[in-house]
Amino acid sequence: MSESAPPSSGGIGVWLIAGGQTTGYATLNFAFAALLVALNDPVTGAHMPRTMLAAGPTIGLILAALIAPRMGRLVDRGRGATLLRYGPLVGAAGLVLATFAEARPAIWIAAYLLIGLAMATTQFETCFALLTRRLGTAARGAIVRVTLVAGFSATIAFPLGDALARSFGWQGALLAFAAIAAGVTMPLNLIGTALVQRRVGREVPDPPDAAGAKSALHRALRDGAFWRLGGLIGLIWMNHAMLSTFALPLLAGRGAPHGIAVMLAAALGPAQVAGRVMLVLAGDDLPLGRITIWTLAGFVLSSTLLLAGHGVPTIWLLYALAQGSAAGIATILRPLLAAEILGRDGFGAVWGALSVAPLLAQALAPVVGALLLTLGGSAVIGACLAMAVAALLLGLSLRPRLHG
Repeated sequence: MSESAPPSSGGIGVWLIAGGQTTGYATLNFAFAALLVALNDPVTGAHMPRTMLAAGPTIGLILAALIAPRMGRLVDRGRGATLLRYGPLVGAAGLVLATFAEARPAIWIAAYLLIGLAMATTQFETCFALLTRRLGTAARGAIVRVTLVAGFSATIAFPLGDALARSFGWQGALLAFAAIAAGVTMPLNLIGTALVQRRVGREVPDPPDAAGAKSALHRALRDGAFWRLGGLIGLIWMNHAMLSTFALPLLAGRGAPHGIAVMLAAALGPAQVAGRVMLVLAGDDLPLGRITIWTLAGFVLSSTLLLAGHGVPTIWLLYALAQGSAAGIATILRPLLAAEILGRDGFGAVWGALSVAPLLAQALAPVVGALLLTLGGSAVIGACLAMAVAALLLGLSLRPRLHG
């Protein structure tokens, strides 16, 4: 590609990948939460303790975190499209296996090991690494489009899961989710990656060899900015996962009636989409450093509002808007910050190593939050505020490595 030629944005292929991410998250990440009531039904449910049911998604996320660096190295070797294309079939197999888990915890855990493997191969971590390597500086716009569409995955999963469970039971709902993973997510990823590859053509250099990717990762690990960025990402994802998981009891503790608490908890998803829309409207010229500090300040503001907003509905609404929009923008910032601060050489390996932090944070947040909740809702919110402040300080320390 010539020096003056603009980088390709990926075209319609990116929109198809965005659709694949949406159905992928709906079927793999949100299936458990969407079917939790049906799974817990004392008559027709899965006949396992809640702790065992919750252990499945936790173990799946831990596995995804452990193998994320390996997935990143495969992206560097040119296998990213293959992972996105065929990973949904692994997820579908896990969902099918889960239907046999009634009163069989071992099968439930085995099913979520397959689902965790599918998460690691098909979702944002692998998708963003592929787009960054394929599209270079144009990846920002592509990642925004993917996350903008994928923000509706929960909106699809919860009503669909409820309707399917009511009609066919939790096992029938899981089979339907498996069919979507294999029959919708897989074809969208297959066609989308093929179109992106055709569009960028020779613009993309050959994937680096394994030694090159390993060298890039070693350089990143020796750079203090890698650890500060990993800490920043882990803190904000722990913050958001805890506030999202325990939204209802936390808002109730601030004086919110149950109906309003449910509405505000549901508003976090649309607020994420709104944050991403604001980033689209701002255009690609808004400096990355400025966006980062504003976003991290949004997390600080959110926790501060929730901590102070006892009995004030307006403050509860502002909390939901601030938290959701900050989380929505932060999803986009993660790969952009990694590329800007640590470079694009061996990006898959470096990004895979960085991805361990948010995945582990999501896995551990329910446990840490539950322990803190025994001390009261203010303890949870105070811890989240401390995480947000620490993340902001880390962001300020990284500001010299960012433009703007």
